[in-house]
Amino acid sequence: MTVGTSSFFATALLPETAAPARLIVCERSGRWAIALRRQLAEAGVQVHQSRGLADCWELLREAPGSFLVVEVAPAETEGLLRRLARLHREFPLARLAVVADRAGAGCQWLLREAGAVHFTCSPRQLGPLAGVVCRHLAQVPAPPQTLSDRLWASLPWKP
Repeated sequence: MTVGTSSFFATALLPETAAPARLIVCERSGRWAIALRRQLAEAGVQVHQSRGLADCWELLREAPGSFLVVEVAPAETEGLLRRLARLHREFPLARLAVVADRAGAGCQWLLREAGAVHFTCSPRQLGPLAGVVCRHLAQVPAPPQTLSDRLWASLPWKP
């Protein structure tokens, strides 16, 4: 399959009303979002925060090609596994990484097997996660534009 063809299929998965892909961090404390903002500052990636999985999924409905970073505690693993089972059916372009404290490290391989693309327990070692986020956001196509949007974008002046 050529790059143009795969890009066409990926674009077809995005509704016309979709927002561009974004980084969504779902956590209660805010420490992971702060660390990711610091790590991704040079890349210009904006971090959108959510406090719960339901809110996170609402943000994902708006921008279905987004990258999710979800903090999980051992007691919340089952709920996240249920969401992960539906993620690729509902949002085929989205990807999800899991962050946890050291107590959650035992769930790493279960969550990876369920579909998490990355797992980390240290907010001080986010370089690899930042790389995965940047690659994903660079590869997700922009949502399709309406004719009006394309015309406005082609004008020599900004609307």
